[in-house]
Amino acid sequence: MKHTHLFQRLGFAVIILFLISCKENQNADSEFVELFNGENLDGWVNHGTEKWYVENGELICESGPDAQYGYLSTTDFYDDFELSVDFKQEANGNSGIFFRSTVDGTKVSGWQVEVAPPENNSGGIYESYGRGWLIKPDPKKDKALKMGEWNTMKIVAIGPKVTTWLNGTEMIQIEDEKIGEGKGAIALQIHDGGGIKVRWKNLRIKPIKNEIIEEVVAVETDTWIHLFDGTSTEGWRAYNGETLPPQWVIEDGVLTFDTEKKLESEKQGGKDIIYAAEEFDNFDLYLEWKIPEGGNSGVMYHIQEGDHSPYEVSPEYQLLDDLKWEEINNATLEEWQKTAADYAMYTPDNKMKIVKPAGEWNTTRIKFTTELVEHWLNGKKVLSFVPWSQDWEERKAKSKWKDFPDYGKYKKGFIGLQDHDSPLWFRNIKIKKL
Repeated sequence: MKHTHLFQRLGFAVIILFLISCKENQNADSEFVELFNGENLDGWVNHGTEKWYVENGELICESGPDAQYGYLSTTDFYDDFELSVDFKQEANGNSGIFFRSTVDGTKVSGWQVEVAPPENNSGGIYESYGRGWLIKPDPKKDKALKMGEWNTMKIVAIGPKVTTWLNGTEMIQIEDEKIGEGKGAIALQIHDGGGIKVRWKNLRIKPIKNEIIEEVVAVETDTWIHLFDGTSTEGWRAYNGETLPPQWVIEDGVLTFDTEKKLESEKQGGKDIIYAAEEFDNFDLYLEWKIPEGGNSGVMYHIQEGDHSPYEVSPEYQLLDDLKWEEINNATLEEWQKTAADYAMYTPDNKMKIVKPAGEWNTTRIKFTTELVEHWLNGKKVLSFVPWSQDWEERKAKSKWKDFPDYGKYKKGFIGLQDHDSPLWFRNIKIKKL
């Protein structure tokens, strides 16, 4: 298991408190904006003589005859944001993603998230014409880079705090006062020296304005245990088994359940998996997930193995394609069956619930203590309840669990992911003990 660092600097804490204080006045969550339209360079400015062009829906940078530095910057400036960019390195592949940056000729001022060949600090941050390298990733994380294949770089910048991920692996965290004061554009770089070619696609940004994506802040500012970091399935195995079922694989840094989608009437299941390296009682669990149209799954906790199915004893945070499941299966769902429900017990507040269409990434948090349980979906708290309370007992007695006397009785156990005969994708699975 790997641990992130604990950041407790006062300046960033003040910013977080300010953002949280504004929460009641915030607008609806900003949506991601496509920076590249797949057709032309509208919205971008070319700096230098190097080549920037569009081919087969991809943005390509390539060394020109001068073999000098070149930049392609957005016409708009972005302060606080979440940015996701896919890139594929050909030839040398030395490049970078600048943020809060300005370009004068081919002199750039700002901060670069490195995109480079193996063993050259991809995901680290370099300050051009300034202090140089501010932070480099742990060399062990370099294996997250896939040279010659498509990679995904994610950058979250909130005030002075910046975190980067490469293919689901957190590369660095930094808190820097000068970065916090920066203003400017997003810019792609081509390095000097010649012989460089990089392909880009899916350049998407989500501006963060007068709002707080609470689960992002929480995930990045305390010590978390990585249950899945995009590089290894260590600790995971089948429920009541010794190894991981072969359908559960890592693809592009994502824990993937590779199976054929079946209708509800055809489902068999049986390939649930658990993180068996450690049991948890009180915890804060965070993960990102997506499902196909008609998809169905769940996140279970306090699992104890035995001659029963895990759902018969373990509470479940439901994952479902709320938008298409009923149509595809020609059936009607109860509210307690839909995404973010405490399955068959508590239903989410639909006024707070933001459902992403099938194929898009969602974020989930489950905060469990004996005093209170909270379910979060895409940055919003959608339900809460007190476990083993009188209300909890009454609901159990009236629900399907009346026929399962051991449901919810365990106060400690494994974390699990459910096979419901749907392809599944999970990343950034982290847990913190409370």
